[in-house]
Amino acid sequence: MQNRYDVGYVGGVSTTMRSGLLAKVGGLLAFSMVFTALGALVGMAAPGLGLPALIGVLILSFVLGFARNVSGLNLILLYTLTVLMGVGLGGIIEAYLAAGAGLVVVQAGVTTAVLSFGLSAYALTTKRDFSGLGSKLFLALIALIVASVVGIFIQATILQMIIGLGGSLLFSFYLIYQVQQTRFVEDSLPNAIILACGIYLSIINLFLSLLRLLTILQGGSGSRR
Repeated sequence: MQNRYDVGYVGGVSTTMRSGLLAKVGGLLAFSMVFTALGALVGMAAPGLGLPALIGVLILSFVLGFARNVSGLNLILLYTLTVLMGVGLGGIIEAYLAAGAGLVVVQAGVTTAVLSFGLSAYALTTKRDFSGLGSKLFLALIALIVASVVGIFIQATILQMIIGLGGSLLFSFYLIYQVQQTRFVEDSLPNAIILACGIYLSIINLFLSLLRLLTILQGGSGSRR
């Protein structure tokens, strides 16, 4: 089964085209984070909207994959997705703050930022080819989803730790894989939108995985997600 955010590789992409695509992806990611922050304010004020918002993110991520080439709509879907993700994150962050665990949120956020920057730099400079990882990462994602569903019913600390650690590693590799794609795919807005969405979701899921892991390591229940 093909990863919906695998845009495919093309040969002979020039340095100018790579720079243009990187600029587009970077701009889309910057705006996405702004919309996420705005959504988080809503989510913190109304935590009950978190679950419906996250369901909306799941739906829109599939719709965007099909509407990637529909000019205008693809951007609307991307930014709507990021707002809804912000609403979902706002509810999660508010729960941590209410429990007096704001420091864990800060630690997870800082760690995510450092890892995202370092992994992106590595993906853009390494000579190692990660293009063959797509299908393997997708299978690992399915396994992580299954483990997460089991973890809802079995609140074992070791299982929660495995899910947190596994998610951290998986989305780190996803980030490398997706960022490296910007070196080889055609410079077009639909490609930039799909790449930006994939990278965005990897960063957010890396943050959530680290949040789960750090909560457990610092003596929390690991179930606040």
